[in-house]
Amino acid sequence: MSVNSNKYIVQTMERLSFFGIENGVCQFVVDDLQEATMTNEQETVYATGKNGVKIGSADRNKASRITATNGSIVDGVMAAQVGSEVVQGKTIIPKHLFMFTTEDGTSVDVTLKPIGAVGNEIPYIYKRNTDGTVGKSYSIAANADTDTFKYDPETKKITLPTDAFSPGETVYAFYDIEVADAKKISNDEDKFSVTGMLIADCFAKDICTEKSYYAKIIYPKAKASGNFELSFGNDPSVQNMEFEALSGGCGNSFSKRLWDFIVFDEDDATEL
Repeated sequence: MSVNSNKYIVQTMERLSFFGIENGVCQFVVDDLQEATMTNEQETVYATGKNGVKIGSADRNKASRITATNGSIVDGVMAAQVGSEVVQGKTIIPKHLFMFTTEDGTSVDVTLKPIGAVGNEIPYIYKRNTDGTVGKSYSIAANADTDTFKYDPETKKITLPTDAFSPGETVYAFYDIEVADAKKISNDEDKFSVTGMLIADCFAKDICTEKSYYAKIIYPKAKASGNFELSFGNDPSVQNMEFEALSGGCGNSFSKRLWDFIVFDEDDATEL
C-alpha cells in the first residue's frame, strides 16, 4: 500500500548500520540503542540597516549529526572510532595475572605456557601479602636460591626461592600467554576515525490509521567521531557514538546531499 500519510509518530531508532565508502562492506550494526538524537543546524547571517534592523539574510554552513548510546559494546563501532580494524586470530596477551597456591612451600605448577625467551619466560614472581597486595619480588634464574626462582618448561614447574614461602601461601605471577583466537582493536596515534555511509532504521506510524511504515535516515557520507568514553562502575558500560554528515563532493547523485529521510511500505518493493 502506498504511503498516503503526511503525519507520523516516530518514537525509536531501531538500529544504525555503517558501510565502507569505497567497497560498501558493512562495518557494524548496532541495535541495542538506548537513545539517539538527530541534530540539524544552519547558520544564518543577517544584513542590518539603521538601528540594527534586519533587512536581509544569507544562509550557509548546514550541518547534521546523529548521536546515540548503545547498551552493548560493538567492536566494529570501536574500530571505526579509532580508525582501526578488528583483527581476529592468534594473539599474545601481555602480563596476564596468575595466582598459584603452593602446597609444600617449595614449588608450584604452571598451567598455561609462558611465551618469552627461554630462561626469561616468567621474569618475576611475587609473594602475596596477607592483605592481598603484591609483596616482595623474586627474579628468574638458572637455579633457585633465597632471592631467585627457577622455571622448568619441561616439567611446567616453578621452584620457589629457598625458605621464602610456606605451605598454603599464594604466589603471584605476571607473564605473557598466547591464545589461539582472540579479537584485537588497536588505537594508534597516527590513525583516526573513519568515514562511511550511515543508515538509521526507524518505524513511522500513520497517526490516523495506526499503520506502521519503515523509515530510513541515510547519511551518504558520515564521519565517525573519535571522541568517546567507556565508564566502568555499578552499571554496565554503554557505548556512545556520534556521526557528522559530510557533503559528498564527488560528482555523484549525493554530491551536495547531507541526508535522505525515506518512509516506505515494504509491500511496495519490487518482487522477483
